[in-house]
Amino acid sequence: SSGINAEWPLRPGLESINRHFTDGSKELESRLTKEQIALLRRQMALQVKVADIIGLNLNETISILVQRALLADAENVRKEFKISDKKFWWVKVRALAQTRNWPELEKFAKSKKSPIGYSPFVMACIDNNNKAEAIRYIERVSKEEQVEFYIDLNMPEKAAEIAKSAKSIDLLDNVLNAIGSQNTVLTETINSFKNSL
Repeated sequence: SSGINAEWPLRPGLESINRHFTDGSKELESRLTKEQIALLRRQMALQVKVADIIGLNLNETISILVQRALLADAENVRKEFKISDKKFWWVKVRALAQTRNWPELEKFAKSKKSPIGYSPFVMACIDNNNKAEAIRYIERVSKEEQVEFYIDLNMPEKAAEIAKSAKSIDLLDNVLNAIGSQNTVLTETINSFKNSL
């Protein structure tokens, strides 16, 4: 509660600044200041649950709520501040992956059709060193992305298989470029695939 007293003097200052903007035809600045005051109020209400939330920006606020498994609070902040579905999904996917909350990430992916696609799910899993989880979402992205992700995951055989199923010489060349001269058996297999197309 000492944090509340330390941060509370900021709000009267923001309200004073907002009055100045309102008086002076600076609509954008006035709106942004009002939003900042509202965010600060919301953070103060949430400070009981999350001590270090004061002063974070909107994305960071949602992220920390998700990371602390306060999903209903994160959803309420999203609604209150009219965060778009796309932005909210990006923040939530990254936050769930950062805390390695894989069951909740999977549940979120299945909750409805993702407005951001499934590449962010794959990338978040890769960024947080979970190959098995990344693979769970790869089938939900385009063939081109699948090839790139399998290359990133050091699975060139699988990348070649996908490129062949896509009947794409360009994708097969991408796999060849990724493996270089390291894997002569796979190089021969890919060249065989290319000749059969």
